[in-house]
Amino acid sequence: MRKFLEANKNRIVIVTYALLFCMFCFFSLMDLHKRTSDYAYFADKINSFIKNAHDSESEYLSSRMANYVTAVAQKKNFAQLLKSGDSEGLKKAADPIFEDFGKRYVPVISVLIYDGTGKLRYHMIHPSMHHDATGLTPNVPKEVFKTKNYTYGYETNVVPLYFCTALPVRDSLSNVVGTIEVGVDLSFFHYNLKWFFKDVKTAIVLDGKLLGNGSDYAFDSGEYVYDYYRKLKANDTKFFNLFIDRINFKQTKNNVEIGDRYYLVSTSQILSNNLGHEVGKYLVAYDLTELRRRHWDYFYVWLLFFAITASVMLFINMVGFRKYERIIMEQSKMLAQRSKQCALGEMLGHIGHQWRQPLYNLSLIVQNIGLQNQFGKLDDALLEKQITQANQNIQYMSNIIDDWRSLLMSGSSRAVIELQESVERAIAMVAPVMEQSRITIENRITSPVHTMGFVNDLVQLTINVLLNARDQLSMVDGERVILICCREEADSLVTVTFQDNGGGIQNQLLKRIFEPYVTTKDKADGTGLGLYLCHQIVENLDQGKVWAENRSFELQGKEHYGACICLQFAKIKSEEL
Repeated sequence: MRKFLEANKNRIVIVTYALLFCMFCFFSLMDLHKRTSDYAYFADKINSFIKNAHDSESEYLSSRMANYVTAVAQKKNFAQLLKSGDSEGLKKAADPIFEDFGKRYVPVISVLIYDGTGKLRYHMIHPSMHHDATGLTPNVPKEVFKTKNYTYGYETNVVPLYFCTALPVRDSLSNVVGTIEVGVDLSFFHYNLKWFFKDVKTAIVLDGKLLGNGSDYAFDSGEYVYDYYRKLKANDTKFFNLFIDRINFKQTKNNVEIGDRYYLVSTSQILSNNLGHEVGKYLVAYDLTELRRRHWDYFYVWLLFFAITASVMLFINMVGFRKYERIIMEQSKMLAQRSKQCALGEMLGHIGHQWRQPLYNLSLIVQNIGLQNQFGKLDDALLEKQITQANQNIQYMSNIIDDWRSLLMSGSSRAVIELQESVERAIAMVAPVMEQSRITIENRITSPVHTMGFVNDLVQLTINVLLNARDQLSMVDGERVILICCREEADSLVTVTFQDNGGGIQNQLLKRIFEPYVTTKDKADGTGLGLYLCHQIVENLDQGKVWAENRSFELQGKEHYGACICLQFAKIKSEEL
């Protein structure tokens, strides 16, 4: 596989970049498509808001006028006046309605009252609006007589288009004896929509043409706020006149470009009359220039990012491939060298610790010989005894050097190694350190177990695990124990466990504890290489495997909890030795 990758490196790089480019094109187009579809989503949301605002305002205005006019009609007894045909009395009773609506901030442009036969008995239309009372058609009152309920919608009776609310006039027996039709100028809705959508432009299309504001009649409401929004409506009409011929009314949404600006124009809002028939449409336009530019800016950023990334990756692959390969090899060598240095430093520390007592004994022997000679008590027997004691200490120190030196000499070929002897030897080498730290080691490996590996691998592994446990146990108050056990598994596997009662390893470090430079101690106190070396050693064993876990165990009737380093390898059967 490695030879294949080396031989086809250039082809792999080319294919990788081709796939990267295809993925870029696919995701960028998908992103652009999604962002473009946001236009439609945005339009639908705006149309929904406008429809809800318009419908709620229409319903609220109609119910408000119906309640007020019905109350006035009952109070002024419009039913009796209509039955008696008293036009003068009806006029006197109805005239205040027109003025009263203006005080209530409702721009009423007409009030029409019909009797039960459909004859116009009273009409009030603003003087600035030219009209012919005989030409007014009572289509809406007929519908009110049928349903006997108030109705509202857009009508074309008085002016080209206005909002009409028609309600029944009832007598004391609840019989409908007439109708009242109230017309409202369209600027009322333009005024209300501007509260919700300040940047939205609206216009009304009637019979395929824009309905001009003020072109058919000049109505002065006497209220500045309505005159102001009537001017806004006129400005919006001028805006739509720039591109009305480019709008396709069969589509609910149109994209229109005017100069360097982009607008989304909706034609989905339908205006219906009191009978539910379409009489016109609301045109709604909103400026999406910034949104469109931002979408394309995202695309250009994607393209620039891809070009820069591809160039950098191409440079790294084609020019720096070998260089980074050498860097990785050098880092591996540096890691191995540092591991050896750390191991050598720890070895020297343990040698120094184990030499302190023999050196102290040698010092006492020398001092004792000098004192005995000074007092004239040094004879041959005493000198021989002191020399013997000195030789014993020197031999002990020599054995320590031999043990640690053999530990570093792992050999160049694999051989049969034995678990029990290796563990006992490792325990003996670190015994002084463990005694100083008040740590008790319980070794329950009582039978020999053989496997294949390098000389002293199991000794070094055991020392690393014990010293690592020592560092953790040094922070524990009370009893400090390490339990070493061994059990045979299926398929000739052996599992060795090193269990301590140090409280365990943090969960976030448990799976990474064998990685280099990962340590549970402070950075100043630990290198993070002890258990990493254990992992490297285990790879030399047959089917070697090592892992860590936290669990409890029982020792001498007491329950303990801490970390457990588990070692597993394949043993050599006795008949194969």
